[in-house]
Amino acid sequence: MAINIFDKYGIKEVANVYFQALENEPEANIYKDDIVLYLDTLKVSTIEQTAEQTDARGGWGNPKLITWDYNKEITVTLEDALMSLESLRFMMGGKIVSSKTSAPVIVRHTEEVVAKANGVLPLPIDHITNSAVKPFTGSAAHPIKLINLGGGQNASGEASKSAGTRTQIVSGDEWGANGVKISFKNQAMLGSDAALAATDVYEGDHIRVFWEEEVTTGDAAVEVTISPSTFPGTYRIVGDTLMRSQKTGKDEAFQFVINKAKVSSEVTLTLEAEGDPATFSMTLTVLRADNDRGEQEMMKLIRYGGAAANADTEGDDKGTLTALESGSQG
Repeated sequence: MAINIFDKYGIKEVANVYFQALENEPEANIYKDDIVLYLDTLKVSTIEQTAEQTDARGGWGNPKLITWDYNKEITVTLEDALMSLESLRFMMGGKIVSSKTSAPVIVRHTEEVVAKANGVLPLPIDHITNSAVKPFTGSAAHPIKLINLGGGQNASGEASKSAGTRTQIVSGDEWGANGVKISFKNQAMLGSDAALAATDVYEGDHIRVFWEEEVTTGDAAVEVTISPSTFPGTYRIVGDTLMRSQKTGKDEAFQFVINKAKVSSEVTLTLEAEGDPATFSMTLTVLRADNDRGEQEMMKLIRYGGAAANADTEGDDKGTLTALESGSQG
């Protein structure tokens, strides 16, 4: 198909991008040519090409005589409005552990409870789901830690004297749906039906509770582990977007293909209370690769589809000059 130099296009739409494995990663159940990530919620997809120059100068005034370009670099920046655990692992070069298929995942919880009566603590309410947490029991491997923040009083109106008291419970009865009886003084957790000896927890005391949950197979917990020796990999990148023809006003498909791109290790996660929701940025450095024709390339830009692709009457940039007949006047 001939190219018409007068065809012009505008690009406004963000690209949808997918990543394709270049080699086998059996430990991650990934094999060559597998699609390992697909991003269709990007806010910005930027392609930037840079290069350096050096010049030969000489003569009066030492002007530039010849210029050489070198060190061409192409950088792709993808800013995603949403994230998945896979995209997070992808950007940070981590390893995913799922409680459904791998080792247990340890989840650490903290909630605040208010003593219902002297020494009696209710089951904590999860501040995210607003429902009671699963009953739990302290152990040597996963102790329950409590801090008395005070605020309560006994039947005589005496203010709690144990504010600031800390304790760690490594074993005891289950902290069940009906709550538990607790003694900071004895560092003991008793079943909800057990008799309670003298206690230093008063009704109305605010107790901050810290405990650990071992999420096992069958539960939904996923852990992304970032190790010091694991970095993001190198992949084939394909991005699809649209460009609009000035002539027809219609959108045509436009694609960029990068056969070899290294995912940068620089990642910033911003968690803030104000402003727009956090976005997730990924930077890719384009590397030289061989294409299907054995040519060296860094990136391909492809326009396809659209009316012009099927037209047989498209003009091109090759004009025709017909010599004037001898003696004729223009």
